[in-house]
Amino acid sequence: MKRRIIYGGVGAVIFLLIGAFIGFLLGTYIGGNYYPEFVFLTWKGYEAVGWIGIILGGIIGGLLGYGLGIRMTNRWGI
Repeated sequence: MKRRIIYGGVGAVIFLLIGAFIGFLLGTYIGGNYYPEFVFLTWKGYEAVGWIGIILGGIIGGLLGYGLGIRMTNRWGI
């Protein structure tokens, strides 16, 4: 049980960072090329969509990483 929580947490942190980075890259690309007039709080264009990409990518990556860590302990008995 303890190992499941540790592996889930480690997987969540690793995938959170990866997801935030990928979300930032996709967000800045989309915001810079397709939505240059988009405004989020005080940011505009690629900065605004980049921040949204960081937030969404981090959340999705963290959830997927946690699930992967739990599944890995269940499947392989690590």
